[in-house]
Amino acid sequence: MNRSTANLLLLAAAAIWGLAFVPQQTAMVVLTPMWFLTLRFIVSSAIIVPLALREGRRAPRPIDRRSLGLIIAVGLVFFGGNALQQTALLSTSVANAGFLTSLYILFTPFVAVAITHERPGLAVWPAALLGLIGAWLLSGGLTGSFVLGDLLVTISAAGWALQIVLIGIVVRRVDRPMLLVAVEGLVMVVACGGWAVAFEPISWEAIRTAGWELAYTGLVSGVIGYSLQAIAQRHATASDAAIIFSTEAPMAAVFGWAMLGDRFSAGQWAGSMAIFAAVLLVQLWPSREAAPSASAG
Repeated sequence: MNRSTANLLLLAAAAIWGLAFVPQQTAMVVLTPMWFLTLRFIVSSAIIVPLALREGRRAPRPIDRRSLGLIIAVGLVFFGGNALQQTALLSTSVANAGFLTSLYILFTPFVAVAITHERPGLAVWPAALLGLIGAWLLSGGLTGSFVLGDLLVTISAAGWALQIVLIGIVVRRVDRPMLLVAVEGLVMVVACGGWAVAFEPISWEAIRTAGWELAYTGLVSGVIGYSLQAIAQRHATASDAAIIFSTEAPMAAVFGWAMLGDRFSAGQWAGSMAIFAAVLLVQLWPSREAAPSASAG
């Protein structure tokens, strides 16, 4: 798979996750956040775990202990990012959370340099700046004073940057993308489910009412979206992936405008265009060096 194809698959994953914001929002009418996360990842795990077992039977050699440790680390970082982001929304605005989460666009190249010594191409730095400007315009910028929730979202953004880099290491070290996605989902089920069972109410009527939301986020977003990420990042740099994933925000806004009637200001349209321009810059600017080979790591 060449770099352009990998980037297009990452863009497809971002579109899937962007649309997922609609059912994620509508499901909150009847489900608590932790129960929603638990149930959606139960749905996705029911599909992914058998695929991961089949993948393991067909693998030419068993997975080594270090690679398994890295995969578990990805799952824990994935849970940490979700938990911090969800908790932060109790004390910060959606606008602040949206912009501060987008800081992973800027964090990822630095994390990649620190951990893998991956040198971003020349286009990454102006594209990252353009993406951040776009995120600022799209979210409306920071509003009010800096609160605890803002700090938690900023930490979660560093976590998303670390997750992107770690996934790149894992999928180039061992060709087991389904195992990676399965572990992410199972960590979410155990961690979020434990919290939900202990502290949050649930009813079968609520689960039935949120049926389509759980089906989309569990099957399409959870299975297809995360599988595309795991497959494509084997052939893309972490910095490219972070900028491409930033399109999730404007896609979510567009789907919200089209399906939920959300209003879009001129500044938000401009922010969306800036993010897409950043992606085009990464995609069309020749890379200074090829994406890491499948044997790297």
